[in-house]
Amino acid sequence: MSRPRYLLWAVLLVTLLAFAVRAVSLDAQSLWRDEVDALCYAYQFPYLTIQALRAAPASDLHTPCACPPPPFRVSPPPTPPTTRLAQTLTGMLHQNGPLYFFLLRGWVALVGTSEYGMRFLSLLGGVLAVPLTYALGRRLFSRWTGLVAALLMGVSPYQTWYAQEVKMYTLVTALVLLALYGLRRAVEGDGRRWWAAMVLATTLAIYLHILAALVIPVLMTCFFLWWPVARRRWRGALVSLALLTLPYLPLLLWQLPQVFRVRETGFAYYPLATMGLILLGGWSVGVAGVGSPWGAWLMGGLALAGLLLWRGRGERATPVVVAVWLVFPLLAVWLISLRQPLFTDRYMIWTAPAFYLLVGSGLEVLRRRLGIWPAAAVLGIVLIVSGANVARQAAVPMKTDFRAAAAYVARRGAPLPEEWQPRYRVYLPLILAAPRPPTRELLLFQIPHGRYTFDYYFPTGDYSWADGLYTNYRDATGAYVLDRRAVASQMEGLVQGWDVIWLISSEPAMWDERGLVQGWLDENLEREDEAHFFGVDVYRYRGLK
Repeated sequence: MSRPRYLLWAVLLVTLLAFAVRAVSLDAQSLWRDEVDALCYAYQFPYLTIQALRAAPASDLHTPCACPPPPFRVSPPPTPPTTRLAQTLTGMLHQNGPLYFFLLRGWVALVGTSEYGMRFLSLLGGVLAVPLTYALGRRLFSRWTGLVAALLMGVSPYQTWYAQEVKMYTLVTALVLLALYGLRRAVEGDGRRWWAAMVLATTLAIYLHILAALVIPVLMTCFFLWWPVARRRWRGALVSLALLTLPYLPLLLWQLPQVFRVRETGFAYYPLATMGLILLGGWSVGVAGVGSPWGAWLMGGLALAGLLLWRGRGERATPVVVAVWLVFPLLAVWLISLRQPLFTDRYMIWTAPAFYLLVGSGLEVLRRRLGIWPAAAVLGIVLIVSGANVARQAAVPMKTDFRAAAAYVARRGAPLPEEWQPRYRVYLPLILAAPRPPTRELLLFQIPHGRYTFDYYFPTGDYSWADGLYTNYRDATGAYVLDRRAVASQMEGLVQGWDVIWLISSEPAMWDERGLVQGWLDENLEREDEAHFFGVDVYRYRGLK
């Protein structure tokens, strides 16, 4: 078998492996609040767009679960439709990833709103990124480096995690890979269609995620680093830059003033070195952290070897090009975060392929200098660590487990046998049909946003609920506005007349950092039962007499 055909089959097998790794545990984790928000926006954004064009309000929007209000408001009629449409589009642009919500709406219209069906869209993006990594690695480094980098992408616990989430991150990663590959092919003179591919992929990426706009300066820098080859293509580059700028202008007009503001964002501030270590740990051992920290140092060392020691037939700037892709977005986010913290590792996921390409080139350096077997042994260690982390992500709850919490409340406190847990939906009709004495039950959510994820999993929408009290208000001196007496007064009115109070507590410090709500319930009501799941606690109280 010739080498090109052998490599083609190898890439196909790696791609199938990536699909299997992601598909087999696609719904292992419960949806978390960002995923349910994405589902809600997928219904709200198209609906608001259509409503903006109507002369009069139409029927109410029906969503698959309880949803928060839309994140922006639009003037009702008789405001002109053009004005309402402009308000709608402006509101959407101020949200992260407006294009994704339209894509997701079309997707759920085809496959439904099950966890598996919704997450399959992200799975496709994650799988597509694998052959794209090979294609780019082959162009920049060598076939061997491209294949190894594709394998690392395919079994990466980090890439697998976000390919199993109802968010845009893997789609952005695939589009950035396509944009860089298109730029390289265009620079090599392979036709205008590659300029078009770069422009289209980049435009889609920046409307899928706000920070994908940082790929534009990365592309420009790569072009100049390839200057010995690229100088004959400057006209195509200039036209492409203009074509990139035009669709980006609406976003830029909003983003540019935001960059210079000092404001609280809800994100923690991290020094630059800490940001780098967080990314290194995530890209190496994923969210489970099996094999940390030595697994991260091993892959980090290989990436550094690839950056410093790579010698190939192509331009000497090749490792530098990949390093720019890896480092420049991180530096930009760090600089912005000095005024308004913005860093979270998933926002940088589209730079992860650069890391795997450098690791692949480091393994090739090792193979050239020490031979195939030492390189294969090191690669084997990396794959074992990746496999252990992927397995742990599939077996251990790591996202807020409202799925189990909703099942527990639906059972009204009966312990759930372990063998029922993977298939609890099968038993819920029997559980709900079991005779129970009539009681008036109130579900109290602390924090209130947890209700939307809970509602997605709860087998019926027929339940009474209330938002937990927000007790974190402070005055100008920093003192709390609500004291224990005020909280007690409000809680008495809230629970009056109910036989049973359920407290469903998730991230309670965001709403009640002193724990006053649960403290009042424990002091004044009888706690009958409780259950604890990852990220969410459920308590059952007997109401006031």
